[in-house]
Amino acid sequence: MTEKRYNFTVAQDWVPYFQDLFDTIEVNSFLEFGLGVGTEFICDNVKKVTSVELSLGDYNLDWTNQTKETLKDYTNWDLHYIQVPNEIIKSNQDAIDNQYPLEDISYLPILGDLVNPFIEGMEHDVIFVDAGIHNRGDIVNFSFGHAPIIACHDSDRTGRVIKNIYGYNIVNPPENYIEIHKDKNYCGTTFWVDNTFEGSKNVIDVLINS
Repeated sequence: MTEKRYNFTVAQDWVPYFQDLFDTIEVNSFLEFGLGVGTEFICDNVKKVTSVELSLGDYNLDWTNQTKETLKDYTNWDLHYIQVPNEIIKSNQDAIDNQYPLEDISYLPILGDLVNPFIEGMEHDVIFVDAGIHNRGDIVNFSFGHAPIIACHDSDRTGRVIKNIYGYNIVNPPENYIEIHKDKNYCGTTFWVDNTFEGSKNVIDVLINS
C-alpha cells in the first residue's frame, strides 16, 4: 500500500509529533484553531475534526475556500469560519507591534465569546492552537480543563519565532497539566497533557521521546 503524501512545508513541521500521538491513542474528537494543509492529515487520523478559522480578512477567506475544496469529500470534518470583530483585529496588531503581555486586555471577553462555544460546548480529546491571529496564548488558556491534550504551534524559544508575539509566555496551565516543549522542529510545538486522564503516562512518554 502506497503511503499518502501531503504537500507539507515548514508550517506543518508539527506533523511528526502528532503522528506519534495518533499512533499511541485513539483520538475521537479534535478541535483545531487555524486550518490548512495539515487539516487533511488530521482528518485522515481522527474520527471527528472541528476546524475554526478566526479570520482577519481576505487572506484567511481565500485560504479557507482552498481548504474547503480540498476537503469537500471528508464527512468527518466540520468547518466554522469566523470574521473576527475590530477588537480582535486591534489586539492582533497590538501583539505584533508590542508582544505579550498586552497592556489593553479589553478584547479578552470578546475573544472568549468567539472560541468558548467550541471549547466548552463539545468534548474533545485534543485542542490544537495554530490560529491565523496572534492571540494564541489566550486561546490555550481558555482551553485548559476542556481537553486532556492541548497543543500549540510556533512556540519556538530559540529566536526563530519573534519572542512573545503569540502570547505563549502568558499561558498559565493548571497543576495537572504537564508541559512538553519540542524545539526539534523549526517553528516549535508545545503540548500540555492532563496527567489525570487514563493513558496519560503513555502519551507523555511518547511526546517526550518523540
